[in-house]
Amino acid sequence: MKKTLIAAAMATGLVCGSHQALADDLYIGAQYNLYTFSTSDLDDLEPDGLAFIIGGSLNENFQLEGRFGRSLSDDNVPGAALKVDELVGFYVKGGMTFADMVFPYVILGYTKVDLEFWGEPLDYTESDLSYGVGADVALGDFSVGLEWMMLQDKSDYELEGLSLSGKWRF
Repeated sequence: MKKTLIAAAMATGLVCGSHQALADDLYIGAQYNLYTFSTSDLDDLEPDGLAFIIGGSLNENFQLEGRFGRSLSDDNVPGAALKVDELVGFYVKGGMTFADMVFPYVILGYTKVDLEFWGEPLDYTESDLSYGVGADVALGDFSVGLEWMMLQDKSDYELEGLSLSGKWRF
């Protein structure tokens, strides 16, 4: 039900946003992620990763964004290791611009993550509703951002991400 609701909300945003408004403010970028995988059975695992970002503004307060990423490295604790093999996400960011350069926002969307877990060799492919907060600082056509996001909140684990991004508007 949640996935259907998210898909309907994102489709409505796409239909309601004019093609010209989105075409006037597109951006691409990269995002460095520090993931935190928490479970009751192990110490926290903190692999890092890199994601490609593509997005655009629907208006001055809302942006649509897609992210596609992979791990740069895995993290180990005694008896286990974790790698974020692949991450795909689609999000809506809503916020307000202050001083013509700072855009604090909340973010809501859907994330699919492939996890490689060693110790008990398992591969998880999970998807979940994702949410978070962040801020972008515009420096002309370039912007930098800092963000925290709950990527997955499952009954047996949580996957959070803290990220630093750079984006170029064209």
